Amino acid sequence: MKEQEQYLSVIKFPAFVSITLIVLSAAYFGLLYHALQKPGLSNSETLIFGFLLLVLLFLVGSWALTLMSTHLRIKPRWLQRLSKWSLTHVFYSLARFLGAITFTQPGTLIESFLNFNNETVLTDQQDVRNSNILILLPHCLQKEDCNIRITTDIINCEECGGCDIATIKKLVSAQAVDAAVATGGSLARKLIADKQPDVIVAVACHRDLVEGVRDAWNYPVYAVLNERPKGPCHETTVNLASIEFAIKRFK
Repeated sequence: MKEQEQYLSVIKFPAFVSITLIVLSAAYFGLLYHALQKPGLSNSETLIFGFLLLVLLFLVGSWALTLMSTHLRIKPRWLQRLSKWSLTHVFYSLARFLGAITFTQPGTLIESFLNFNNETVLTDQQDVRNSNILILLPHCLQKEDCNIRITTDIINCEECGGCDIATIKKLVSAQAVDAAVATGGSLARKLIADKQPDVIVAVACHRDLVEGVRDAWNYPVYAVLNERPKGPCHETTVNLASIEFAIKRFK
């Protein structure tokens, strides 16, 4: 049962996008067929249907390209950027729209989107060795009563072992990669702008992760969802194996 739920979580986002595009295509050709039953299209109708056809062709073509990017590395960088922009700014919105009208749990759809995004990042970074990897962490990984408040660099952690920060500090030190704690989107954007990383491994909750992936769409962002045994934004944890996997895969 758990494996089935995980499988559905992975395929939900691409399935929702594909269904939405099929519905839009059916609607377009249905309207076109209805319009062609008249003696002739006016100039304005011809322009409108021509424009809508171009939009539809762009959507279908870029979605096919995005699906390919989960298995094949897109070498022309402009095509790769087009695919990534379309994924984060167009197809995510289409999937959210279908999810809203079908009353789908937003969290499940976000997880599926993040899994899909990770597949594109892993494919794009295949056989690429990156020297500048940034691990972005949320401040809620720290224990609430910790005397040392880490705002950016985790080097200040005294490694008491009360939270996952200490283990992550040892991991990034051993792998010689940068790690920083971001208290919000503005600080995360500043850290990215300052460090200009080749790859970002971001840890956060559902909403912050999807906003971060979309905001930093022109960077390869590998998303790792945190775990919330005590509720949102309060002494969260993270699967350290997922972070280690990403570091070793990209390094």
